[in-house]
Amino acid sequence: MRVFSSIKEDIWHDLREAGSYEWWYFDAQSHDHRYSFVAIWYSGFPFSPYYLKRYSDWQRSQGEASQPLPDPLEHAAFSFNFYDGGAEVINFIKEGGSHLFSSSALEPQARFEQNAFYFDAAEQAFILKFDFSMPSRRMKIKGEVRFAVQAVAGIGHVAELSAGEGMHSWVLAAPSAAATGSFDIYDGAKRSTDTIRFDGRGYHDHNFGTVPMNTDIQNWYWGRAHTEHVNGHTDLVYYHIAYKDESRKPFTFLLLTETDQVVAAENKLQAELSGFARTALSLRYAKRLCLSNDRVRFSLDHQRMLDTGPFYLRFQSAFTVQLAGGTELRLNGISEFLHPDRTSLGVVQNLIKSKIWREGKTSAMYTLYNFFNRIFQ
Repeated sequence: MRVFSSIKEDIWHDLREAGSYEWWYFDAQSHDHRYSFVAIWYSGFPFSPYYLKRYSDWQRSQGEASQPLPDPLEHAAFSFNFYDGGAEVINFIKEGGSHLFSSSALEPQARFEQNAFYFDAAEQAFILKFDFSMPSRRMKIKGEVRFAVQAVAGIGHVAELSAGEGMHSWVLAAPSAAATGSFDIYDGAKRSTDTIRFDGRGYHDHNFGTVPMNTDIQNWYWGRAHTEHVNGHTDLVYYHIAYKDESRKPFTFLLLTETDQVVAAENKLQAELSGFARTALSLRYAKRLCLSNDRVRFSLDHQRMLDTGPFYLRFQSAFTVQLAGGTELRLNGISEFLHPDRTSLGVVQNLIKSKIWREGKTSAMYTLYNFFNRIFQ
């Protein structure tokens, strides 16, 4: 995993290799921990069952004119999740062709239909704009959130913690940001609009790779946490990636910052996973993870599941960090688990279709999933 920590690297790389992917990820949690959201723009949606099938068809019949190289841009996407008190209110993913997407190789920005973000260099802030409809749920969402980036002394040295080849890259663009804005959520079933005022802390990163994730990565744990205190705020990011090739060492990473200073930046940590469990869809994951060396010990405990799927989980989690000098910190935040290899399974790809609105495609799984969600909500 190559690591970058400059907003200058947050640009579009326009990758065209078969199976390549790129995404820009934003999440935020309100100060009172009631609201949280995740927004992601994709150029080459790596978990799309439509993209995965085109790649596998191409791989099986390379050289045949009937199977052209799968174009990542024909699988652009945008996703938005919103939670209130830990309960999912919105789960939206739309995928489509290149005409729905645009980005820039010169500055951080991306657009999918009317949903867009850009970086205001003068204000040192990302501006996120949302405007989409969910006909299957009779909902419309419109909003704008500003991510004011916190400058952190020493963050440039994080790039020195890269490890391995350059097939996968990670841009830690904004480990901490003040997130403020509002959302209007129109519920057609109730014929009412809720306006959500959002004030909290946010996080933004950016991933891209030149090979399909499901061919190279076995599993991936990552998360972040923010906590406010009288002297400012503390922010934490961790990574643990295990590869399918067991001869390659896992990529581990931990960054702890205190307002505008790096407190700890570590890789090549010893990893301990325990408390294994399975979901109803038979996805096996560790409830607890510990990363440590002689300078720092980090542990997490998954406490509440926010989102679940056949290859992906999102949690509210409790984190503990112990530093060599005796300092101990306790934080709460969001953690996630990916098992990309499962996306190779046909049954899993059909389950994924239940959550993806693919432009120009009719999906019985998507229709049924949203029909029952609308009833039970």
